[in-house]
Amino acid sequence: MAKHFTLTENGYDPIEVDKYVDMIQTEYHNAVQWGEENEAKYEKLRKDMEELGVYFTIDENNQSEVIEKVFGELKVTVSRIREEADKKAAEIIDQANEKAKLIVRQAMEHSVELRTENTTIMKNLESVNKMISVILEKGNY
Repeated sequence: MAKHFTLTENGYDPIEVDKYVDMIQTEYHNAVQWGEENEAKYEKLRKDMEELGVYFTIDENNQSEVIEKVFGELKVTVSRIREEADKKAAEIIDQANEKAKLIVRQAMEHSVELRTENTTIMKNLESVNKMISVILEKGNY
């Protein structure tokens, strides 16, 4: 990109040159920052791939192959995680069902105890009622 500056008595217009240098510095700074960001992204991707057990170098010649390998590894990992989650979910459901059965059994046992107590109380009330009736009939109160 060729840049032309206005000529003055002492050379090029210093204001134009300063503006152009500022623009070049800004573009250089942006390019460096972009490079650093991409380097950080690459490093994170490399570490993530290492965690997945994927070790290879990405270059212009093997980008497609690497992407296919990464997605293949991701599919395997996702499948494994899904299987583990399904297994854990089944375990949790089994535990919840066992707990529910225990609670129902305990509730039924408690219900039987309450019915027994109720029957005993009703028998006692009948006995008291009979005694009161006998006393009232005899007039010995």
